Amino acid sequence: MNLKLMKTSSWAFLTLIILSLFLGVRADWLIYATATAVILVALLFFEFEGRHSDSRMVSLVGVLVALTACSRQLLHGIEFSPVFFIVILTGYVYGFTPGFAVGALSMFISNFFLGHGPWTPFQMFGLGLTGAFASKLPKNQKYAIILLTFYSVCSAFLYGALVDVFSWIAFIPTHTLESFIGIISSGMIANLARAVGNIFFMIILGPVLLKVFLRFKRRLTYVRVNTIRDGPT
Repeated sequence: MNLKLMKTSSWAFLTLIILSLFLGVRADWLIYATATAVILVALLFFEFEGRHSDSRMVSLVGVLVALTACSRQLLHGIEFSPVFFIVILTGYVYGFTPGFAVGALSMFISNFFLGHGPWTPFQMFGLGLTGAFASKLPKNQKYAIILLTFYSVCSAFLYGALVDVFSWIAFIPTHTLESFIGIISSGMIANLARAVGNIFFMIILGPVLLKVFLRFKRRLTYVRVNTIRDGPT
């Protein structure tokens, strides 16, 4: 089975998982979360293989997942945490796939301590996309922190909206405009706390961590030079 077929099959299975949630298929929430994580890990390695990446990038992603998952435990119970700014910087510096992988897998792993549930896949997709789309931001080091701070605020509310929509679909018995406005409004306090936390950590710790990430990126980047000569020229 070639790489392209394996990636296509993985995306197809991932689509079926998402559709099954909306269609109300009865299954244990851990099955959903585990299946989603396994497919994302598979897609990550398929992408690495397609881009000829080596074990150093895989190791770096693993370390960043561990760091982000641990940081989520520091301020458990409130949304003011360093999780988002680490994931955003990962995507901004290392690219779409590492950003998505660190965000999604950090949610999956940290929920083993904070509590898994049917919301886990939505949290994974929300934080994963937050890191992934950070890679599309303009690479301007002079205004990088300003741009990343603005993005972190927007992502805080977009992530909250995704989770709130899931809560509305899964836990609210009557799907009306009034109930939708109510669930969105009730999540604004958490979204605001998340946005304030993102601003704080991005401004205070963002410049330092950005330099560290850029330094490691330079160390991970190399150019193969052919030093073998056929003969004297």
